[in-house]
Amino acid sequence: MLQITRVDIIDGQTLDIELSNGHLILFDTQRLPETDHSYDSLRDLEVLPRPSTDGQSIFWRDGPRLALGDILRWLTVQKNNE
Repeated sequence: MLQITRVDIIDGQTLDIELSNGHLILFDTQRLPETDHSYDSLRDLEVLPRPSTDGQSIFWRDGPRLALGDILRWLTVQKNNE
């Protein structure tokens, strides 16, 4: 089963996500769905604090959680819209 093995922040807003299969994902948090207001707190920050992972999601203490499945789905939607 695919898991997140590491997550860091680069350039203040981009998640650097390493997966268990060796692939890396660079995910710009400014591209989170604007229709989901649970991510407004991330969009409002100039520099994101370092997140944690439990293998299936990325999360911030007392903040939002991004599931790996959602991240992969958003990347697919973004690719199809470009």
